[in-house]
Order: sequence, then structure tokens, then C-alpha cells
Amino acid sequence: MKRSLLMLSAATAMALSATSLAAAPRAERPTTTRRWDAVGHRAMAAMAYDRLRPATRARVDDIMRAHPDIAALGANVNVNTPVGIREVFLRASVWPDQIRGDARFYPETDSSAQPTPLLPGYPTMARRAGWHYLSRSFSTDGTPTIPLVEPNVASVFPSLAESLGDNALSPSLRAYSLSWIIHVVGDLHQPLHGTSRSAADQPDGDAGGNRVWVQLRGFERDSINLHAVWDGWVGRPSRELPIDDVAAAIARELPMTAGQADDALNLPRGAPLAATVRAWADESATLARYMAYELPPRAGSVPPVLTDAYVALGTRIARQRLALSAYRLAAVIEAQLGS
Repeated sequence: MKRSLLMLSAATAMALSATSLAAAPRAERPTTTRRWDAVGHRAMAAMAYDRLRPATRARVDDIMRAHPDIAALGANVNVNTPVGIREVFLRASVWPDQIRGDARFYPETDSSAQPTPLLPGYPTMARRAGWHYLSRSFSTDGTPTIPLVEPNVASVFPSLAESLGDNALSPSLRAYSLSWIIHVVGDLHQPLHGTSRSAADQPDGDAGGNRVWVQLRGFERDSINLHAVWDGWVGRPSRELPIDDVAAAIARELPMTAGQADDALNLPRGAPLAATVRAWADESATLARYMAYELPPRAGSVPPVLTDAYVALGTRIARQRLALSAYRLAAVIEAQLGS
């Protein structure tokens, strides 16, 4: 098999870091934090959608039109036009995040929560909060780590992929599965969705950097958590750009040739696919441990200020991971719906 961008591992990314700092553009100093899910997910979805073969894209379009939440996803667009249904696909990439605050859905991880009424076309009204990351940790001070909990996104991913490709299932169920596939492929490529750090002062872990506070080069008025920093590497400097411009720029920076694309379409199914998804998350976990958590020294009780070098490297890693997630997402969809 040819060596391609799909085969870039966390170790490869770290090996590139020395040259990345010199080559990467200086990141903007933001005044607001834009989340990975607002810009990154949509840019990743745009890249993946545009890489699909025409016949596969037509099947995707038909499935997306049957989404149980199509009224919201298709608001203000014509879903029967190529532009309109493509926009629905991009919106579906953030739909799993949006339902976390939607009263129609309930937080199944809360033992006191009551299930909400099942609406037509849905397999469940659970918010599936645990599907956005792999809950596991590492430790550098001997604190016991948090083991991976089952079920998790890696273990459920094969069933989502299989349901997408099952013509016997209702189109609405397949569209539901496709929304989650689009979203979690993106999530698992954000390094701090792959792990968290357990320490003596945080024995239950830091929730993927959500409990670690830093300053973005001293420019933020208030400190910001590390997870939000890594969510926003793509979105912050791109907040005024159209999504298609962001996607096109990343595709130019990190292209995949036609021959490499042929390799990318060969993904395993079933249990081997679960192992593949875990490998994607392992790449993220390695980058988190040896890159994201390598913070500048703290000055007293003040959160550390992220250096120009840290910002440049973080931005480059995020763009690499976004490109990988787009190519891998296209491969997953082709494996299930391609001819």
C-alpha cells in the first residue's frame, strides 16, 4: 500500500514538529473562542463530501433528505438542489453537538434523567454524550488512570457504519447514523478528545483538558481551558472566512493524490473497523500527551501563557488532523455506500 496522508501517525506529526514551527504561519491573536465543532467540523465535512464519488454522493443526498430532523437541518435551503443538500450534510456534522442542549433529547448519562418521548424516525432520544470522546487517561505522577469504559465511540462505530450501509433499514435511521459518523470521525481527530490526564490534584482526570487553564499568549482577558484552545485552532483564525475557503486552503496544504485516494477507500468492517477507530483515537491521545500537555512553565498561580511556538505547532497539528479526518470520513462513507 502506498504511503499516504491517511497513514500519518502521531509519531509522524511529532517528527514534523521541528520544521512545522518554521513553516507554519503565525496564528492570529483572537478576541473570541470559536469551537472546533463550529468551523472545524463543517470544513471537514465539506472536504469529505466533495471527495465522494458522484454515485456515492447521490446516495448520501437521498439518505440525508430522510433525516428525522430535516426540518431543522434543511431550514432556509432547498434540499432538492445540490447546493442545498450539501449544506444539510455540513449542518449534520454539528448536529450531535446541537442536540446536547435540545429539550427533545435527554442526558442518558444522568441517572436521574427521564427519557423524553420517542419522536418519529429516531432510534432513541438519548443525547449520546459519551460518543464524542474516549474516556481514558494517562498519568505521569503515579495517580491511577481511568480505564476505557464500554460501550464507547470505538465500540459503537462499526454498528453505525453497518446501519448506514444497510438498505433494509429506514432512510431516517441511516441518516441518524450518518450524522453521528460525520461528527465523531471529526471529534476523534481532536487530540484532547482521545485522552485526559490524571494527577494527584485531579484523580478523576481533567476531562480532556477542560480543567486545565491557560492564557492564549496573554491576549485573552480571562484564562481559557486547554480543551477549548485545541477545539479552536482552526476556527479562531478562520472566523471571518467562508467554510469552503477554509476547506480549500487545508486541502491545498495537505492534499491526497488520486492513487492515495484509492488506498483510502479500503477500510475494514466489523471488529477490525473498531480497531481502526481506536487507532485514530490513539493517534490523538499520543499528540495530546506529548504535544497538547507540554505547556510553558506557570508563573506563580497565574495560568501559563501559551508561546508563539506552541500556538504555531498546535495550529499545524489541528489542520493535519482535520485533513486526515476528512479523508477518513470519505473512506468510511465509500466503504458503506460506494459501488
